[in-house]
Amino acid sequence: MISQCWPSSGIHDQPHQKIDGYSVVEMMQTDMKRNIGRRMEDFIVRKEIKRFHKLCDVGKIITAEIDISVLFPLVMDLTNTIMGSQRSSVFLHDKKTDELWSLVATGMKKQEIRIPSNTGVAGWVFNHKEALVINDAYRDPRFNVDIDCKSGFKTKNILCVPLINTQGNCIGVLQALNNSKGEFTDSDNLFLAAISDYVAIALDNARLYDDVKNYSENLQEQIIINESLVKLKNQLTKFVPQSVANLAETDPEKLSCEKIPMAVSVLFVDIHNFTGMTENYEQRMVNHMVENHFSNYLRCIYHHGGEINETSGDGIMVIFKSDTIEDYALEAVSAALEIIEENKRLNQQYTYPWGEIHLHMGIGTGEAYVGTTRMESALGERWTYTASGLVTILASRIGALSEQSRLYIGADTHKRIHEKIDCDFLGHYKLKNISEKVPIYHVTKLISSDCT
Repeated sequence: MISQCWPSSGIHDQPHQKIDGYSVVEMMQTDMKRNIGRRMEDFIVRKEIKRFHKLCDVGKIITAEIDISVLFPLVMDLTNTIMGSQRSSVFLHDKKTDELWSLVATGMKKQEIRIPSNTGVAGWVFNHKEALVINDAYRDPRFNVDIDCKSGFKTKNILCVPLINTQGNCIGVLQALNNSKGEFTDSDNLFLAAISDYVAIALDNARLYDDVKNYSENLQEQIIINESLVKLKNQLTKFVPQSVANLAETDPEKLSCEKIPMAVSVLFVDIHNFTGMTENYEQRMVNHMVENHFSNYLRCIYHHGGEINETSGDGIMVIFKSDTIEDYALEAVSAALEIIEENKRLNQQYTYPWGEIHLHMGIGTGEAYVGTTRMESALGERWTYTASGLVTILASRIGALSEQSRLYIGADTHKRIHEKIDCDFLGHYKLKNISEKVPIYHVTKLISSDCT
């Protein structure tokens, strides 16, 4: 091994000089690589130390602040800073209703979110008490698209960790959404878990469960409505009119009787540009919109004695019958106007990527044959309960003319209730497969309080 110093003329004077079998140039290249590697390691270490300092800030805030309404927005802001996330939220478990509810979610003001404790990514983490990293949210079946639909926020990736209190019980979850630098890593998981320890301690100290009880009592009525709507949505495609259910319970033999003539008003409602939505947007979000809107329309329909007769992907047919409702035409118009107002409310509450939802709405009035239609084959039989006749065709054709969630009615409907409504005469229209032109009216409001 050579021990003397290099000549003053520089190392390039002896480019082939060997030390332990390596040339001088090779040794210098190796040293440069090591120096670069050390600088990278130093950068990573400094970055992690900086994150630890910010983590300490979270601890200081929690120990200094008792007011939950002030505390958690601050914690969430620091969580976003530490994690590099666009949004973060805390979901807590409500024992009384077995739901997870959002105490705060950055970017959503003070909007509260409630979900069943066994659904979504938050539900999975809560029940398994394990952290979960999902770097493509819409491809994971555990992801609950409902929250994105309410907020208008597009979730890309999620890091979610359980909140474990000092007794070892899982009381909720903490999650960070959309890492600004790409995917969440194991290091991110460790930091969010550390933050969750602080959050769980703060919840214990503030006795948060007392507040949860107060929230649940105030929201009990809304919870009951939500549970009913969930059941209705799950059974939407199998829906049976209430009169048929009652008949099956009291006198099932009458179900096999032939259709009978009856005065009815038929309301058709369908969603404008539904095909375009289906072709161009996430199907789970489209399905959420259809089920959410139609489930809310059901209350308007039931309020006025209507029966859902048929459903399709984007539309419903509703019958208002003279044997159950005295002024069936007025009830049909009243239900349709309530649906228009409900649609306005839903457009304000939900933000979908395709924009506002607009409806086609038409009502026809006259005589129809109402009852069961039986179809038989070698494989069995299937029954449907429907109203058939020209009145249903007219209602469908009239509805197709409607735009911007406006209610159109035909001459027979107008004749029965023209003194009780404000409307504009639009003219005579040629409808598909109808030989003569049909007078069409645009209903703007009720002018009578008889139907409420």
